Amino acid sequence: MVDRSIDHPLQPKRRWFLKTALAIGTVGGALGGLVYWHRGMSNGKLTEHGRDVLRGLTMGFVGPMLPKDKTQRDAIIEGHLAHTEAFLNGMPNVLQIEVNALLGLLGNYPTRKLLTGMGTSWTDASDEQLAQALEAMRLNPLPSTRLTYQSLRGVVCMSFFSNSAHWPLTGYPGPVQI
Repeated sequence: MVDRSIDHPLQPKRRWFLKTALAIGTVGGALGGLVYWHRGMSNGKLTEHGRDVLRGLTMGFVGPMLPKDKTQRDAIIEGHLAHTEAFLNGMPNVLQIEVNALLGLLGNYPTRKLLTGMGTSWTDASDEQLAQALEAMRLNPLPSTRLTYQSLRGVVCMSFFSNSAHWPLTGYPGPVQI
C-alpha cells in the first residue's frame, strides 16, 4: 500500500520537471538563435544591428560632448563607428566573440528589454530613454548586467577617446610638446 501522506502537492513531479526543462531549453535556444541572427559583427565588419547598438551607446556615453548640429554629430558618429570596428578587429578573438554576443543581446528586442528596460531601438530612442536604459544597466542588481554595461562602456570610450580627432570635442588640447 502507498502512503499518500508523504505526497506533497508542492513537491515537483518528474513530468513537471521534464516539461519545465523543455520549456526553458526552448526559450534559451530561441534567444540564442536571435542573438546569433542579430549578432554585432560578421566577418570583421559591424552588422546593421551592431552599428545600431553602438550608435545608441555612443550617444548615451559621449553624447554631451558631440556637436548639437545633427549633420556634424552624425558624421562624427559614423567616423567613430569605423574607428570602433578597427578597434574591435584589433582585439583578441575571445574578446571579439564576447563583444559580438553583447551587441547581439542589446540588438534584439526581448533581451534589450530585459537588460535595459528600453522598448524602442537604439536609433529611435531619445536622449532621455538612452540615459534611463544605461542607468538601468549600470545599477542593475545582477552582476552580469552591470558587467555588460562596464564592458561596452569601456569599448565605446576607449575607441572614442583614443581617436585624436575627437580630442578637441572633449576640450583636451593634446599632449604637451616638450
